[in-house]
Amino acid sequence: MMKQVLFLGCFFCFLFGFSQDSVNVKVEAPKIVAKLFFGKSYHVEDVQIKFSEVLSDSRCPEDVTCVWAGEASVLVDIIKDDVVIDQKKLLFQPGKRINKKLVTLFSSEKSTIMALGILPNLNTNRNLKKEEYYLQLEISN
Repeated sequence: MMKQVLFLGCFFCFLFGFSQDSVNVKVEAPKIVAKLFFGKSYHVEDVQIKFSEVLSDSRCPEDVTCVWAGEASVLVDIIKDDVVIDQKKLLFQPGKRINKKLVTLFSSEKSTIMALGILPNLNTNRNLKKEEYYLQLEISN
């Protein structure tokens, strides 16, 4: 009986002695993942981000085993007041780490938009139309 009381006493001392202080916990702002389809625009503040072109797509189809994973290259227009102010060529290589600076499409004090990847994956059983492509955007506020 004495061992049980001693054990419970030590357990609660340990539990309360090493608990986290909830005042100092840093909460990260939520991130939203959105789809930007080919030919469409995403509006943020006074800017439009338009997925304007699929330049190439040599990614390995999902139903095939390849030696090289391939890559997909796309063009994104940054538009303000109906004028293209910037054009970004994005290169997506499956399995390679993404350089956040290269895939950041828009950044301000209020929000940041990055391109995470391109979908859908290729498949040898069907031809993929340009209209089916979409970019995965990460939107941080």
